Amino acid sequence: METAAKKRKCCYNKDWESTYLWVKPIQGSSDRVFCNVCQTDFSVSHGGEYDVKRHRKSASHTKRVAQKEASQSMDMFLLKPKQDSNIDKVTAAEITSVYHTVQHSQSYRSEDCGNKLTSILFPDSEIAKKMSCGRTKAASIVTDVLAPASVEICLGELKTPVVQDLPSDKKAHTPFFSVASDSSNHGKTKLFPLSLRYWTPELGLKNKILDFYEDSHESAATIHQQITSRLEEHGLQLDMISAYTADNASVNYGKNNSVFQKLKADNSGIIKANCMAHIVHNCAKHAGDRLNIDIDLVVNKIFSHFSVSAQRTEALKAVFSFVEEDYHVVLRHVPTRWLSLWPAVQRLHESWAAIKSYFLSLGENQCPKALWQLFKMDQDGEGQPLELQAYLAFLKNTLKIFHDVVLLLEGQDGTVCEIYDLMLTLKTKLQQRQMDSFFGMETTALIQQFPEQRAETIKQDFSNFYKAALNYLEKWYDFTDNNYQKNVACLALKSKFTFLQLSAAVEVLQIERKVDMDELYEEYCVTLPQQQEIVERRASVAEKWSVLLKGTKTPNLTAVASFLISIPITNAAVERMFSLMTAAWTVQRNHCSVELIKSEIQVKTNFEYSCKEFYSYALKQKALLEAARSSKKYKAKRNT
Repeated sequence: METAAKKRKCCYNKDWESTYLWVKPIQGSSDRVFCNVCQTDFSVSHGGEYDVKRHRKSASHTKRVAQKEASQSMDMFLLKPKQDSNIDKVTAAEITSVYHTVQHSQSYRSEDCGNKLTSILFPDSEIAKKMSCGRTKAASIVTDVLAPASVEICLGELKTPVVQDLPSDKKAHTPFFSVASDSSNHGKTKLFPLSLRYWTPELGLKNKILDFYEDSHESAATIHQQITSRLEEHGLQLDMISAYTADNASVNYGKNNSVFQKLKADNSGIIKANCMAHIVHNCAKHAGDRLNIDIDLVVNKIFSHFSVSAQRTEALKAVFSFVEEDYHVVLRHVPTRWLSLWPAVQRLHESWAAIKSYFLSLGENQCPKALWQLFKMDQDGEGQPLELQAYLAFLKNTLKIFHDVVLLLEGQDGTVCEIYDLMLTLKTKLQQRQMDSFFGMETTALIQQFPEQRAETIKQDFSNFYKAALNYLEKWYDFTDNNYQKNVACLALKSKFTFLQLSAAVEVLQIERKVDMDELYEEYCVTLPQQQEIVERRASVAEKWSVLLKGTKTPNLTAVASFLISIPITNAAVERMFSLMTAAWTVQRNHCSVELIKSEIQVKTNFEYSCKEFYSYALKQKALLEAARSSKKYKAKRNT
């Protein structure tokens, strides 16, 4: 039986390019053709040119040709970089306008209206005429241009060695960083910020927001998994984490199954960075709860009495006028806000004459019962001091100590080197006041006007306040030599430190394996002559270390400083994120997505430019400008 002849294999023909402008050959494959329209290849081995014609008639090719023609027809309406010399200025102006909107918590409706108004107000400006940034575009620039750029800057800083241009035989660490997290609810949505703190001699101390995510679970395992996975997604190594900080809840710092213990399993050198402000605040609250008069109740009872009634407020203003004092608004105390009690107490103390007169004028039937029990002893108008007056004077004097400590702790440039001395000073002040029975000079003068037995009872109550505060402080803060914060206090640069002190600090921080101790000594000797000058400077600890190490080739000493300064002393950075969230996620903006709010917080926190400075910055960032002009920032187009 005769067999059929084998069909000849067809190959690419270069002449096709004059007829079919969208085809081109594939290198190394003579029987396949690439289609520029479809961005794909197909075989011509069986039909040759017939295969090309068949592809041209296919539904997918026809659709893409139509899309391309429609896209080309829109070119006349779009700015062309090569034809418009102002395109970068226009884009930079649009980005800066959006940046301004975010920084000042304005609405995107205002942004839209403002851009439309600009071309009318400045008709002679070519840039103003071409600016176009509606609500959708503005939100997309925030979520897909500005926020990612702010994170990339942070990541770039964290991946750059702390000391550069070293000899080839030396290696510098990238900055150590600490991780801070917490949770807060917005309606039914539970949100977790992920904040980073790091330091380098050139950049100084930085607090940045890496992520802000939604998660309905709040277990230690879930929080740990979220933290580690998001750090790894951004290319950050877990062994560069210096510390973990959060509020003092058991889920964060429990002994057996907590976030800290799980992070410790990943990196044995992680430091437990409890929130010191939380401890000091709770110390004052705990001591106040032992007093015979519940000051929290008094403050909030008086505030609520006036906050719900304009008529009562007007009556109080009249009393202020009668006693010839300037009117001051009664302040509210929020138990979860660390700095609200002392100002509220101080305000009541300063307004005592008017406050007392007002509530006595109400009489027993109209004055709230809890307050009447405190004011009624002076209803005959003899002007004898009341116990409440003495308590307000005492707390105004004593709570100021705690208030000032919390203020120092909440400062953004506080370091772990300063904590031990700060807490020891607080303890010493309380002990001295207890030993001297010192309650403030005004308080003492008031107590002397009470009957002897009553005066002794009040003084004993105030002494018990000091005792309760000291007991709480010693329970929750370690004043022994085992506290690593005591061993690193020498590095606060309040005085010159020795290498013995430096090596002891390295040991308690457990970073001996991350530095070369022999080279560390040599670097210590290099900086020793400058220490005295640095000590005498009036600057923060972080700034002093920057001046000492900036421009030096001291990778090991810089690594020690990087680890030390990156350890936070409070959870204030995360609390600030929640404040920004509350300010951004108002009732009027309750439909905003988590992603948009996260992006706005990242832009506000991670960029440190004023609006004026940001325009100059944006104009130089070609990648940022291209991203803002790209249609990929729109989700609908990005997903097609």
